[in-house]
Amino acid sequence: MGTELLFIGLVRQSGHLFFAYWLVATLGNVLGAWLMLMLARWARQTGVVASKWQPARATERYLQRWGTPLLGMAWLPVVGDLLPVAAGWLRMPLAASAFWLTLGKAARFFLIGYWLV
Repeated sequence: MGTELLFIGLVRQSGHLFFAYWLVATLGNVLGAWLMLMLARWARQTGVVASKWQPARATERYLQRWGTPLLGMAWLPVVGDLLPVAAGWLRMPLAASAFWLTLGKAARFFLIGYWLV
């Protein structure tokens, strides 16, 4: 919740810079999720982590059922951090993963900021 609190404080202080704050918050959150996705992908590919390890069985099942659009929910608390890790572990398509991660995180910050401004 640190990102959201900082974003809210900045938007309330100087709302005329909303777009800049929205862009930076979205970019930072997407890069963090992308890093988790790529590290999980790398760990599975190189065998650094035993292949029997699974990020979370329920998250994996949902991703296999719903595919990359589920990554749009990566902004949710707790499970949101597991989604990119599971997507990387399952080697989901990178372009589609990036699209849905970005869409979900951008929408979250836009709605938070729009509600404040």
